Amino acid sequence: MIAANDFLSVCKEFGFNFFTGTPCSYLKPFINYVIDDENYTYLDSVNEGDAVAIAAGSVMAGKKAVVMFQNSGLGNAVNPLTSLTYTFKIPVMVITTLRGEPGGAKDEPQHELMGEITTELLETMKLKWEYFPREKSEVFQALKRANEYMEETNLPFVFVMRKGDVEEYALKTKATEAKIQKTYSHEDNFQKLPSERHTRTETLKKIQESADEKTLLVATTGMTGRELEALGDFDHQLYMVGSMGCALAFGLGLAVNKPEAKVVVIDGDGALLMRTGSMATVGHYKPKNLVHLLLDNEVHDSTGGQQTVTSQISFATIAKAFGYKEAKSSDELENLESFLKIAPSTGPSFFHFKMKKGSPKDIGRPKMTPAEVGLRFKKKAASIK
Repeated sequence: MIAANDFLSVCKEFGFNFFTGTPCSYLKPFINYVIDDENYTYLDSVNEGDAVAIAAGSVMAGKKAVVMFQNSGLGNAVNPLTSLTYTFKIPVMVITTLRGEPGGAKDEPQHELMGEITTELLETMKLKWEYFPREKSEVFQALKRANEYMEETNLPFVFVMRKGDVEEYALKTKATEAKIQKTYSHEDNFQKLPSERHTRTETLKKIQESADEKTLLVATTGMTGRELEALGDFDHQLYMVGSMGCALAFGLGLAVNKPEAKVVVIDGDGALLMRTGSMATVGHYKPKNLVHLLLDNEVHDSTGGQQTVTSQISFATIAKAFGYKEAKSSDELENLESFLKIAPSTGPSFFHFKMKKGSPKDIGRPKMTPAEVGLRFKKKAASIK
């Protein structure tokens, strides 16, 4: 058994001082310690998949990141671990617990199956892993192996933590008290019939034109990224080709760790519905440089035009309730343009834009590989001072 700081102090030596994740009783000493110690940053995530995406965005901002969660939530992280960090070659360190360990301490029934298959699941996902060190003398070499693997492969490394690996540590930081707001008011400003609205291409063109030398554009998966690239391929643009719903969490990790940049996340209705909880995280941590744009055509365009449920949803009201500093809605491009001009100083800010369904015929796909796009994007982020 080791103390939390036995591991964390060596993490800091290797440059890992940004942490995100979701709680587990095995992880309690770690999470409590990084919350208490000002030498570390900890962002609480609403789910494990979002935590992986936040960490991935952090790495793109030049910050080494550690993700911590319970193995029962590993299923939530499968998508970004296989279609974000693997696809874009983003090395994040993962610490997952081993609840329900076969032959281990008696645990709750919901952990039984995942306890049996955790390490097999990691291997199926081609994730390099080893057990978390139990002796202080083992910590440096364990982290050295993890760090070297990530530097050599640009892929995640996973530590599997068992019960009793880390001594108890009680949280000293007190939760902040906030005034409760009970009423949130917003009137959506949608004037056009769906068939009369602007196209995604027209909308993306305006967004692209609004970008200055300090803007980083993160385009959600599907037609959004493909159309943005077709309009013009630039080093400040990242086209998500998977990890549906993770664009906002990725943008949050990027924005928090790159405050000099203006981070614009171009989301889609289907994608945001999938991981709406990430808006709560954004609203809590309130990065001033994050602009969240929802391009909503009320269908899943890239999979055949199946209808989503957004026709009756006021996302701007939701954004206000989650704690965004500003939230607006419209189907007029002039209103979106005006918003983009003032958004950097008001963040986190949100704009719900209704548009026409459909995409240009024979739309292509990005010519560069995701890993190449990611490397180029990371270099661009590093150049922003």
